[in-house]
Amino acid sequence: MQTRSYQRRYLRAPFWQDVLYADEDFVFKGKAKNISERGLLLSEIGHFPQTHIISFMTVLPQLPRFKNYDLDKLRSFNPENLVAQVVRFKAQIVRRFEIGSEIDGVFLNQIGLSIEQIHPHDQQKINQYVEVFSSNLIYLLVLIDNLNTDKNNLEKFRILSEFLGYNKDEKLALLRKQVEDDYSSLQWN
Repeated sequence: MQTRSYQRRYLRAPFWQDVLYADEDFVFKGKAKNISERGLLLSEIGHFPQTHIISFMTVLPQLPRFKNYDLDKLRSFNPENLVAQVVRFKAQIVRRFEIGSEIDGVFLNQIGLSIEQIHPHDQQKINQYVEVFSSNLIYLLVLIDNLNTDKNNLEKFRILSEFLGYNKDEKLALLRKQVEDDYSSLQWN
């Protein structure tokens, strides 16, 4: 396993939402993989502008802190009722992860973006999303680590994992690994 030779400046959280970005009079869509106070990782990118600063827009769900939910409240929670907040910002590319072949040429697989211009209210929305998602991810790990101490923890784990964007029907060992990997990647170092 490789270790990073750098330390992240900002906590980041998984963020699997569509992100819109503009190039002149056209709007394109990419899929985010994670978000932090000052950055975003995009994947599933088609055309990407060559301009220095690019305008972006996405929707952040306002997740509750699920550690405060008992099993009945988790069962009755409807994620479709989440308040979504639109966030707009301008960003520039700081890292490209490319794949390619001699036949097909080079295609962008992922792009790391640095948020350069953002309204303070939108910045606060991102910070809140990252902090709450991180808290929920930690709670998810606590549930899985304590499956044997409470008979309801497995059901809570499955329900909460779905709310956070994971496949709740995945084999427990694989789901645990995905959650642990995401927890590991959200940390600063």
